[in-house]
Amino acid sequence: MPRLFLKDLIKGLAIFCGGIIPVLGASGLPGPPVWLEMAPKQGVAGVQAIAGFTSDQQLLLSGIHGSSFSLSGFWGQGKGLSSLSPGLSYTERDAGLFHADYQRPARYTGAALDFLKTGIQFTAGVSQVESAGLSDRISWFTGATMEQLALQLFRVERPDAAAAHALGLQFRLPMGVLSGSYAIATKGTAAGAVRWQVPLSRRLHLGLELRDGRSTRFGEGAYQRWVINITGSGRRRPAFSAREGGSDTPEIATTALLAAGAVGIALVATSGSDVADDQIRFSSQHEAARNVLNAINPTSVVQNVEYGGWVYRNADRTFSATEPIKGTVDRVNIGSPTNVPFGYATASYHTHAAYDPRYNSENFSSLDIAMNNNWGVDGYIGTPAGYYKYHHYLTGVISTLGTIAN
Repeated sequence: MPRLFLKDLIKGLAIFCGGIIPVLGASGLPGPPVWLEMAPKQGVAGVQAIAGFTSDQQLLLSGIHGSSFSLSGFWGQGKGLSSLSPGLSYTERDAGLFHADYQRPARYTGAALDFLKTGIQFTAGVSQVESAGLSDRISWFTGATMEQLALQLFRVERPDAAAAHALGLQFRLPMGVLSGSYAIATKGTAAGAVRWQVPLSRRLHLGLELRDGRSTRFGEGAYQRWVINITGSGRRRPAFSAREGGSDTPEIATTALLAAGAVGIALVATSGSDVADDQIRFSSQHEAARNVLNAINPTSVVQNVEYGGWVYRNADRTFSATEPIKGTVDRVNIGSPTNVPFGYATASYHTHAAYDPRYNSENFSSLDIAMNNNWGVDGYIGTPAGYYKYHHYLTGVISTLGTIAN
């Protein structure tokens, strides 16, 4: 037994050093996921390892297993849109519903425990996801897999609260694989999919898929669509997490797919920042400015003081606005455009308080225009009469875009 264990350990280290490290450093790799696997003979305790990679995510999982249990550790890097776990893969459109900074690179580490009972492999684990400048995310996961069925549950946490929950369900049928996934954030954003994958050959599959997404923070990003695709597999067997028939030990591939899904859910469903996750976003700069001015202008008129802030462009090309800053009857200090929380400022906005005969409150002041030109940004104002006006700093053109609450 010790000799077998030592032999497997040496073999695992050789594979790790010779092949997996270069894989984890690869980037921009096209095509379907590719897996490299090393495991001892069935029924023999020892070291096992598996590495998977796509163009946007790389995963290495290794551990020790016995006849009915395994203990694994995993680590890797990616951007959250990986197809390493096919039943839980998400698109840019799915990820964009949850938060605007889903493309931020991240690294992750984690551990998983498996045990086998009456033909069912039970898995439980946790992963910590790290991104520069953001709080860590913790992704808890558990699953139960058998020959024809796999069930997966996920919970994603930021430091102070739960951020999202997700569910994955997969069936192996005579005519292919039927799977579904659903992820929901705590602030009203959800995305789900139902997929039917039919094998055309040993490594080629035809897929029929229904995707649906809804968000209270990015309403314009909501969608429902059908997708038909053809995919290939770099594995020796279909990338499905149900157990192979007749196996009497926990399967490392099942654990790897579940771990990859846990990381993918964490990266898609939360950026790690409650400010970024909860921000309201719009597809255009005009709409972002109108929304914030429409909300604050009545308060500005009643209090007879100006309010202002910045409109900024997010990483996913949507637009958001900072919280209004309170000023005085004739001015408001909104600070520098470099102080926006994410992305970069593209426009200033402010209100002109209540009607006052001392001021030309229905129009941009010369100081408003000069400051926009100095900063190199557009400008928006909300007037006491309820007009919503726009200054395009490159052309100098001022236009009335409509009305807002007053």
